[in-house]
Parts: sequence; C-alpha cells; structure tokens
Amino acid sequence: MANPTVTITGRVTGETGEGLPGVTVLEKGTNNGTATDATGNFSLNVAGANAVLVVSFVGYQTQEVPVNNRTTVNVNLQPDAKALDEVVVVGYGTQKRQDVTAAIASVPLKEVRDMPVSNVATAIQGKVPGVVIQQNSGSPGSTPAIKVRGFGSISAGNNPLIVVDGNIVSPNVFSLLNSNEIESIDVLKDASSTAIYGSRGANGVVIVTTKRGRAGRNNVNLDVFTGFQEVSKTLDLLNSEQFADFAKEAANNGYLDNVAGARASDPNNVRPSDYLRYRYPRGEVFDWLNFDDPARIAALSSYDYQDLIFRRASMSNYQLAASGGTEKVQYAVSGGYLKQDGVIEKSSLDRYTLRANVDVNVTSKFKIGLNLNPSYKITQEVNTDGHWANNGIINAALAAVPMAPIYAADGTTYSSQTALAAPYNWPGVTNPVANITEYNSEFLSTNVLANAYAEYQFLNELKYRVSGNVNVGSNRRNTYRTSRMPLNQLLPPNAAAATAYSDQGISWVFNQTLNYNKAFNEVHNLDVLVGMEVYKYQFQTSNAAGTTFANDIVQTLNAAGLPTSVNSSEVENATTSYFGRVGYNYKGKYLLNASIRQDGSSVFGPENRWGTFPAGSIGWRLSEESFMDGITFLSETKLRLSYGLAGNNAFSNYYPYVASVGSDNYSFNGNLATGLAPTSLGNNRLGWEKSQQLDAGIDLGFFNDRIYLSADYYNRITKDLLLSVNVPTITGFSTAVKNIGKMENKGWEFALNTHNLTGNFTWDTNLNLSLNRNKVLALGPTGDPIKSGSGVGETNITQIGAPIGSFYGYKQIGIFQNQEDLNNHPHDPTSRPGDVKYEDVNDDGKITADDRTIIGNNQPDFIYGFTNTFAFKGIDLNISLQGVQGGEILNLSRRFIENLEGAQNQLTTVLNRWQSPENPGDGRTPRANGRPTGNNNAVSSRWVEDASYLRIQNISLGYQLPKAFIEKARLQQARIYVSAQNLHTWTDYLNYNPEVSNYEGALTAGVDYGAYPLPRTFTIGVNLGF
Repeated sequence: MANPTVTITGRVTGETGEGLPGVTVLEKGTNNGTATDATGNFSLNVAGANAVLVVSFVGYQTQEVPVNNRTTVNVNLQPDAKALDEVVVVGYGTQKRQDVTAAIASVPLKEVRDMPVSNVATAIQGKVPGVVIQQNSGSPGSTPAIKVRGFGSISAGNNPLIVVDGNIVSPNVFSLLNSNEIESIDVLKDASSTAIYGSRGANGVVIVTTKRGRAGRNNVNLDVFTGFQEVSKTLDLLNSEQFADFAKEAANNGYLDNVAGARASDPNNVRPSDYLRYRYPRGEVFDWLNFDDPARIAALSSYDYQDLIFRRASMSNYQLAASGGTEKVQYAVSGGYLKQDGVIEKSSLDRYTLRANVDVNVTSKFKIGLNLNPSYKITQEVNTDGHWANNGIINAALAAVPMAPIYAADGTTYSSQTALAAPYNWPGVTNPVANITEYNSEFLSTNVLANAYAEYQFLNELKYRVSGNVNVGSNRRNTYRTSRMPLNQLLPPNAAAATAYSDQGISWVFNQTLNYNKAFNEVHNLDVLVGMEVYKYQFQTSNAAGTTFANDIVQTLNAAGLPTSVNSSEVENATTSYFGRVGYNYKGKYLLNASIRQDGSSVFGPENRWGTFPAGSIGWRLSEESFMDGITFLSETKLRLSYGLAGNNAFSNYYPYVASVGSDNYSFNGNLATGLAPTSLGNNRLGWEKSQQLDAGIDLGFFNDRIYLSADYYNRITKDLLLSVNVPTITGFSTAVKNIGKMENKGWEFALNTHNLTGNFTWDTNLNLSLNRNKVLALGPTGDPIKSGSGVGETNITQIGAPIGSFYGYKQIGIFQNQEDLNNHPHDPTSRPGDVKYEDVNDDGKITADDRTIIGNNQPDFIYGFTNTFAFKGIDLNISLQGVQGGEILNLSRRFIENLEGAQNQLTTVLNRWQSPENPGDGRTPRANGRPTGNNNAVSSRWVEDASYLRIQNISLGYQLPKAFIEKARLQQARIYVSAQNLHTWTDYLNYNPEVSNYEGALTAGVDYGAYPLPRTFTIGVNLGF
C-alpha cells in the first residue's frame, strides 16, 4: 500500500536567523520539490511521514532532514565556506566557481545591502581586489570613477565595460540601480575572461545580474530608509583678527620691496595708492576700518562661509518589490523613489525607478523572458569646481575675507566681498552664497533599458539562445545666471544668460548563442559556446544659449533678447562580432578554457577594421589529486594561468580615420565668402588599441575552507595606443592620430576570507589588498612627453618610464631664510628672503621653466578593504574599512587659499609662514606679500600632498524582529537597521576628500580644484515582508 501523502511546512533560516528566500527543498530520491518564499517559508507534499528532505542553497551547507512523523520542519542552514559549486557569471553564460581558471571576483552583496547610496558602485568600493572605485565628488547622484587594474589607455576610455542583464550600458547606469534589486555582481579582470567581449573588454568587465522571480509563494517586500548627510570635514581658516594682521603684513612687504626708503610704519597718507596698509572693498560700502586699530579689529565679527554653503541634508529611499510565480511564469517587479538633498545648499536628486523581470516556460524546452527598467532623474546642480573668479562655490567660500558680510541690509546678497586685490583691478572674491542663489541648473534624465530573450533546449546538452537589448536615454540641462551674479571678475549688474542643452542616445544589441554542455562518464566535462553579436549606437545633441533678459522672471531662452549660439551634433558607430569559447575539465581537477572573438568596428579605417582577440587559461586543482589526501588541513588548492588579448575602441573621436571638413571664411573677388576647408587629417590605417595580459593565480582553502586565500599576479601590456603625433607641415596640419604608444600595468592582488566563528554566534572576515604599477613604455616616433593642464597651466606630464599623468612642476626644497641663503642658491630674479626655494634640476645655475620635473603621481602604492560581519541570533553587525596607501594629490585649491598675497582669506597653515630670519616659520610656507615675488605660487611640490587614507566606510547594525511579533503583525519577516557611511577618515590631506580628482581623464588624474565634499551619512531603515 502506498504511503499517505503528508504536507510539510516550515521555514529555512540562515546564520543570522533571517529567512532565506529561494532555498531548494527536495524530497530525497525524487524530483518532488519546491523553493522557499522571500521570507524562507515553504510547503511541500511528501510521500509518507518517514520522508527525508534535502535542503540546499548556494553558499550554504546542504542538509538532509528526516521528517520523523512531523508536519512542521524548520531548518537552520550554516554557511558553506567551501561552496565550490557556487555559480559565477561570465561572458554570455555562467560557470561553477570550482571550474574557474580566470581572475574573476564576486561582490559579497550581503555586505552592502544596508548602505544608503545613490550609486551602487560606491557601495562596492573596497570590496574587490584590483578594482579602484574613486568617489571624485559627493554631489547627489554622482558617478564614481571605476578602474580595473589601472589605466589601460592614454587617449581612449579607461572605464570597464558594464553589462546589466545582458545590456551593455554606460557607468552612469549604476546610479539607476538599487542594491536590493541585484542578485550578483561579478568582475572579470584578466584577458582570458574579458576577451570574449573583444574590442570592449580591455579595461575589465563588470556584470550585474538583477533578481528574478521563482516559482512558489508570491512575496511582497518593502524597504524604507531615511536619514541625513553632513560634511565630514571643514577647513580651518583665519578669523578676522588673524586676517587683518596677515593682510597688513602682506601690504607692508609689497611696499618695502618696491618703494625705496619705505618703512613698515609709514602711514597711508605717505604711501602710493597701490601700497596702502589695508584694503578697501570695491563696488559696495562696508564699514571696514583701519587695520591699525586693534580695538576695532577685535570687535569685528568673523564669518566662516563654509557654514553658509554647507547644510545638514535629508535623504530618503522607498523600495517596493514583488516576486513569485508558478512553474510556468515567474516574475520580479520593483519600484523605487530616492530623494537626496546635497550637503551644499540647493543641490539635490530625485530618482524614480521601475524594474520588471518576467520569465515564461512556454514548454519544457522553450523559454522566453523580458526585462524592463525605465528610470527618471531630476538633479539640481551647483557649480563647485574651479576658481572663484569663475563662480566656483567652494573656493569662493574659502577665499572670502572673514569680516565681510554676505547679506546687505535689505537681505540681498552682496555681489563681491573681498578688498581690491592689488595690483590687479579685480572686484575680489565672488560671494559664495550668490554663486548658489543667483544660478540655476536643472538636469533631467530619462533612461529605458529593455531586454527580451528566447531559449530553446534542442537536447539535454544543446541550447540555443537569442536576445535583443535596447538602451534609450535622453537628457536635458537648462541653466540660468541672473544679472546679480558676478561674471568673469566683472561686478554686477551683468547681462543675465541662459543655456538649453539636450541629447538623445539609443544603443541596441542583438546576439545569438549556441551552447553545448555534456559530461562523459562523469570524467570528461565539455562546455562549448559559439555566437554572434551586432551592436549599434546613435547619439544626437543640441545646444543653444542666449543673453540680455528683460528680467529674471522668465528664465527660458524664448525671453532672451540676444541669441549667442546654436549648435548640434550627431554621431553613430556600429560593431559586428563573432565569438566562441571552449571549456573542458577532467574529473574536475585539470581545467582548460579557451575563447576567441572577432570584431569589426566602424570606428577604424578599412585597413584595420577587423580585430581578433584570442585568450586561454588552464587550471590544476591539486586538492583533487590522491597524493594530497594526507594533507587534511588543506581543503582546496588550485593553480591558475591565463593569457589573452583584448581590445579598446572607446576613442573620444568617433571617426578619427576620416578627414573632416568645416566652415571657413576666405576672400573671393575682394569679398568675404564662406566655404568648407579641411579641419583634420584622416588615417585609414587606424586600428584597435590592444591589451595583452598574463595572469598567474593560486586559490588555497584551509580547514574545510574556513580560511580561503586567493592571490594573483598580472602583467598587462597595452600597445598601439591612439595618440596625436606631429606630422609634416606640408600636410597642412600639425598633428594626426596614429596607433603608436605603449604602456604597462603589473601588480598583485590578494583576497582572504575567513569564517572565524560558526554556530549561534558567527563572525566572518573579508580582507583584500592590491597593488598596481603603471609605466609608459612608448610615445610617438620621437618619444616626446605629453604635457597636460588643469586650468592653471601645465600640471601633469606623461613621459616614457614614468606613470601616466604624473604631476609636473617645480620641486620646492625649502624657504630662503636670509640674504646669504638667497645669494648661495639659484633663484628666480625676483626672489627675496622668505620666498620659496626651488631645486635647480638641470643644474644650470638658474631657476627657469626647464627646471620643472615630475613631482608626484596619483597612483597609490596599494589599496585595501577590510570587512567584519557578526551575527547572533537575530542581530547582525557589519563594519567595513577601506583605504589607500601612497599616491599624491595636486591640491590646486591651496594655490589660492595659501597664496599669501593678502587679498583672500587663507588656511590657518599660513600662521606658520616666514616672517623674518629670526621667525622663519615651518620652513615650507613663504612670506606674506601683496606684490608676489619669487614665483612662489607656481605649480610645484608645495601643493602636492599625500593621498593616503583609512576610512570607516560603513557600520550597520540590524535586528530581525522575533517570530511572535511577526506573526502577530501578520508579516512574513521584519528587520530594522541603522547605518553610518564615511563615519571617519584618517588622513593627512588638508582638503575635504583625499580620493578626489576633478579631472577624470588619465592625463590629469588626481587634481583637486574645489570638488564637492564627500558627505557623512546616517540612516535608519526597515525591511518588511508580506
């Protein structure tokens, strides 16, 4: 007689006591099974009260649980440190981690789930070895720079390829994702894993897979967090009394240097007007005073204008998700709203997102699916970067004189507020608050990602898949500058001005693959993939500007009295590709993978339009050998070796091989005529930048993989770099683009994962460390260096034998202490005691521009991340640290707030300035001087600072509410949490953020010129399951 059917219900929990969704529950010896819902609950009909349940989940130890006449069976799964059957996502497929022979890293998503970030890339900073994620700006919605294994190009792009559910997208799309939507993030780092992406894989590949529905109970989850952000640091500036003393000293030194017989005690009435002992405002009348009156100076108010531009800013996020389905149809739908105010007044982000993933099993062999992800963003922007003369908010707030008020008696903002900056007829520092209130910039962004696929299983071993991906985006930016805003050092009123910019882009990808996967006698395992892909991209822009508005009420271009410019552009490119991959292993211990891809791109000339990118890797799992049986403490040993070739076609000029023409004026019969003339020289031989990479790695597991160590060494050579080089003048041009440069990146990566404690109280640790060494090997036919600027002349240099974009300037070796010191060392003709002493690099007995040299670079000695996760019953705690050791920043902001000219406020570091041979200061800071001498403020090592830092990136504490409360509230699960991001940073860097770089290009990396500060964030959140 058959055993009666019994219904078993229960809940599967993890190490924290939280329900695990998607756990497989099978009746042993049958195909009868189910999966747990979003809160870990399941229900399964089994054949008899003595059945055995097999409970399994990726990353956890599989358990066999006898029913033993029970109807309720609860299971607590423990993490499986070994987890070698875990699947990782690779190009156009998946692979068991135990079979991986390439350098592929997976992001531990449970460590980032509670981080309230507007960009997911920020949350994974410090979590993956070899991946540098640099938060150059703290503005709402800003996208961090991502580099995998260093800079791979000089002129082409250095961003990795980003793939989301099969869509090839820009790095900006990270800002449209919510961490709760993501199933996995895998980073492909070596050529054997990236070559399958051919011309776009040279800089690494980041593959994001979003969550999909599972058959079973329908689940609804609500995740809400709210909190606030604040600046994590403000700079120490002079107060009014200190500034008055400093300004008077600067004026006196300029007077003494330039007027024969002058004395510091001379009153103003005997001095020329350019050498007065104190400054006057220009444009408005303030009750300033004679800086010689100590009583009135002491009575002055001191303003720190950082307090007026910074604020405590709110941040909230609401995410509602539903998932579930039947054996035929599975779905996952989520919608979210993020509201983030910036820590600088008026800046903000509103983001709306929707995601729908649907999979349909039409038959047992035929499956179709659709992914849809529309989003909409509204960003209120402020101008933080650059010099105050160009209305840079940060530098204006730091340079504004501390006793001058922001607001006039009628409540309006003063337009400028620094004294006359002799000897120049400047209006002084622009009002930082006016730079915010009198300028509007709104950025609107709409984006739609869509993917549809179909799969057909011809045989158990053979599967065909076809998919089409579309990414449509449009952006609009409208700006308006009122007549009350200073303009290029001209006092208001100035003509109001507006701009209107819009763009629209569309990219689509069509690919089809055929995959054969078969095991022969459980000994030989073969996986073969072949496919083709077509990619096309189109992008259009239009831009218009106008000025002379009747008033500030109507701020659109239709109200402009004078249109100043109208222009538009359109670009497109396309790629056709064919690829294949073979994977083989023998008994799971001898591993082989090989791939090849051929790309044809419209970007390059007809002679080099097609590129071929092969790669291969091998692995040996020594732990599977019989001779390792006696070494019980060593649970996993795998050696890996790979080599391959990948490409890069992300050149800024979309068709550099085509000679272009543009409009030009010429004389015809004595009259001015307009026609066309060549504007660039084409090169039909242009081809791909090619990246050759060797990787050798080892994976070691100890004590059943409770300790797991991975180490990799790599050497990456990029050749045929696209560079502009000099050409003969007979061509009519000075430069043309050629494949001619060469560069090297080599380094080490280490990742250590440990399960320190298991049981009721668990403690896991993840530590990673990586170092990269970059060197330029070749530049053009003559090897001449490339000098680049950052708004103040040449600041960076790229030369053979040095890292790309090294800082370039004079090398400060001290301060001239006295006249004897000055006489005994080469110096600028205008130098005086108290001025900067520079090194005579070329040893010609004088200081000239030829003495400029490499004075540092932004590339760190090594980067690291350290995460500890603790759990006890329903309580979990995550602490993440992240840091950088070595590397430098060129702090151009200090060039103005430590210039010691007496016209702008300064950092308190100038209190250690040289004042006399008897009071020499700190030996680094020169004298105050209203008429600068000695070229003291040239780009030099004086402005280069150590970029090392250690940051508490995240601390989060969560609590899973008790089951009794959950049942009473009719919930499936409930968890509350609190978190703090960027809680503290240990660094010697003087400015706000030691990882900043205002200019993202490889040639000018590491320059700080008034970047938006990185905020500290505190949040509280709740996650509810229904």
